[in-house]
Amino acid sequence: MVQIGCLARYFNKYEDEVAFAIRHGFDFMQVWYDRNGIALSKDTSPKEKVIKYHGFPTIIHAVLDINEFQEHVPKVMDLLGYLNQKEVIIHPICESEVITEMTIHKLANQVSFALNMLGDKGITLYLENNSKIDPIFNTPQEISIMFEKNPGLEFILDVAHMESYKHLKDIVTIKKPKVLHVADKHFDVIHEHLPVGQGEIDYGRVFNEILHEFSGKIVLEVIQSDEDIINSRDIIKGLLSTR
Repeated sequence: MVQIGCLARYFNKYEDEVAFAIRHGFDFMQVWYDRNGIALSKDTSPKEKVIKYHGFPTIIHAVLDINEFQEHVPKVMDLLGYLNQKEVIIHPICESEVITEMTIHKLANQVSFALNMLGDKGITLYLENNSKIDPIFNTPQEISIMFEKNPGLEFILDVAHMESYKHLKDIVTIKKPKVLHVADKHFDVIHEHLPVGQGEIDYGRVFNEILHEFSGKIVLEVIQSDEDIINSRDIIKGLLSTR
């Protein structure tokens, strides 16, 4: 059964985001983490305590540079333990060094470190594909290298990071995703996350031709307005109901 979640928007108070998610029937929220910790700028008390206090289902989305894994994977693991969570998303980036054809192999080794550490605690790790704005773990060749090195790794597919429908199909042929990031984009824009229906992605085609067997979690990566988030959710639910 498909579950649909929204973002915990960092520029709002967390309690307001929880209230929004409950009011509109979302199943969970995605919470952003990076080198500065949990991204909830309006909450001043220890943010992990705020999340735990409200008790709404969440999944942590950790944006980690290729050279931050050794420092931050243990911190993320401790955070997951505190929140009693057994799933985490890592969005890998590479800003600290020049990307070469060997970078994907270094990233695969870093992911192995994370996978082993998290796996020892029974935590499932999902790795997110990039757009060309962060040109690593983007091509089918790189995705193949990653999963050959790490067969126990799971895949979160950001649909809006695709370059074409063929690119998307080639990726999911290598590894079927169990989680999706969903937003819209124009194909002549390298990186864009618009409300669904405001770009050029044909999600009917995506779900009917490429992801017709998908039954996992969907995270709406839409922040523009409450109405945009709700409308995006309704469009996706409508398309899923007609598969």
